[in-house]
Order: sequence, then C-alpha cells, then structure tokens
Amino acid sequence: MVNSLLLLLLSTTAGAQDPTRPLSPIAQPSTEVQNEAPKQIELQLQAIFSGRHAIAIIDGQRYQVGDQVQNYRLSRIKSDRVLLEGQGSPLTLTLFPTLSNTSTP
Repeated sequence: MVNSLLLLLLSTTAGAQDPTRPLSPIAQPSTEVQNEAPKQIELQLQAIFSGRHAIAIIDGQRYQVGDQVQNYRLSRIKSDRVLLEGQGSPLTLTLFPTLSNTSTP
C-alpha cells in the first residue's frame, strides 16, 4: 500500500520539475517596495537608405534628419550609422554593432 502511494505521489510531481534542472527554492514575495530606475529603451538601427534625402529605419519606423526619435533628435545619417542628440549626450546607432566591437588585424 505504501509503495503504491509513493508511486502515485512521484508520478503526479514528475511533471512539475524538470529532472535535469537543478532544484531551486520557491521565491517568496518581497514585502519591501523597491525603487527601480526607469529602464532606458534601447533603439535599434535596422536600415539606412541614401539618396537625395537619407532615410533611417529605427525600430521599424522611418526617420529623416530633424525627426524626433523618442527623446532624441536625429541629427545626422551616415552610410553605416546615425547620430541622435538629446538627453545630455549624443547617441550613435550603428547598423552592425557587433562588428564595430571587433578589431581588424
């Protein structure tokens, strides 16, 4: 009888926890109110179209020089990056940010 109860108990809890995942304690709700700073939304430059009037696609939206991008103003569009001004310091968005971090021999 005890064996059947133990098997029943194990079979009902098997789906609750992945057996390959480390056991983690149950998170207790915090009673303290935490002051969180507002999160900075990261902008992503997706495309640049050059021509008579350069156009930048940022987060799926079309912008030209002088347009407002969130709390910034689009001040310059180059072939591989755009310059946004506002909120204290300028912000540069590049088309391929992972490639700009690599060094060339």
